[in-house]
Amino acid sequence: MKKIKIGLLARIVIAIILGIAIDTFFPAPLVRIFLYIFGIFLNMTHSGQVYSILMVFIKIIGVIFALHIFLLVFQYSIAALFVHKNPFKLLHKMLSAYFTALGTQSSAATIPVTLEQSRKNGVSAEVAGFVIPLCATIHLSGSTLKIVACALALMMMQGIPFDFPLFAGFIFMLGITMVAAPGVPGGAIALIIDKITKKNHAE
Repeated sequence: MKKIKIGLLARIVIAIILGIAIDTFFPAPLVRIFLYIFGIFLNMTHSGQVYSILMVFIKIIGVIFALHIFLLVFQYSIAALFVHKNPFKLLHKMLSAYFTALGTQSSAATIPVTLEQSRKNGVSAEVAGFVIPLCATIHLSGSTLKIVACALALMMMQGIPFDFPLFAGFIFMLGITMVAAPGVPGGAIALIIDKITKKNHAE
């Protein structure tokens, strides 16, 4: 089958037409961003970069998973000092809640499993019943960790300069913003994209 070659001028015209159409029919910033990402993936497929990009993403996911393990062990080690229990036994009992959260990508959907496993770890029903539903969707440390790691990886891949003060401010902003993030799949990233878009418009 003969491939159809599109000249540079034709590509520019198509890009302008698509840009006007998107701006007219999809005024919402989030829709534009998703369409932009979709366009990037189309370009990657056309240029044959899918494999190399996917390998980079797999490495990023591996680093994020390792950071999650480190964070969980660190937090449970501190908690174990107060209850005088083995942190790894405590963590083992909570694995079902962790894998539920990993599979559903929803803090709210994981609350029943977290409640049950917390009681098995010796947390009183009164404390668990109050703290877990309240904090499950206002302390999204896992989402913050993933967003920061992905942002750092993308900046390194694109050769964008970064420093500690820049990311310290970003992490501080996330710590506050994640309080308002809904505990649903993609809720954290949708909220932070909206905040960054508004910040860029303000500047």
